[in-house]
Amino acid sequence: MKNIAPTVAQIIRQFAQEIKQLLRENLIAEYLFGSYATDTQTALSDIDILILVRQATPDLQRQISGLASDYSLMYDLYISPMLEDMTVWEKNQRCQTLFYRNVIQQGIPL
Repeated sequence: MKNIAPTVAQIIRQFAQEIKQLLRENLIAEYLFGSYATDTQTALSDIDILILVRQATPDLQRQISGLASDYSLMYDLYISPMLEDMTVWEKNQRCQTLFYRNVIQQGIPL
């Protein structure tokens, strides 16, 4: 997160910390990916965050989306969380999908 404004980097870290508190043992990893991870963001870029969990549920997706909405409204930034469970992630790994490769090669662990 070298070229990210310090205030934006702090917001990303704070969001990631709240996700850790919300998910506890269900959380496996969080990655910043996309333009903010590759230092190609613009003023209109969203902040892409992959949230890898043991088990994803619709209720969990709603909670995370709600938290992201709160942050977006508070800080005038669009946080775009992507919730993915291990079953889907392992399929992406086996198939070496473009998404999987991008996260592994360019993603920043949070």
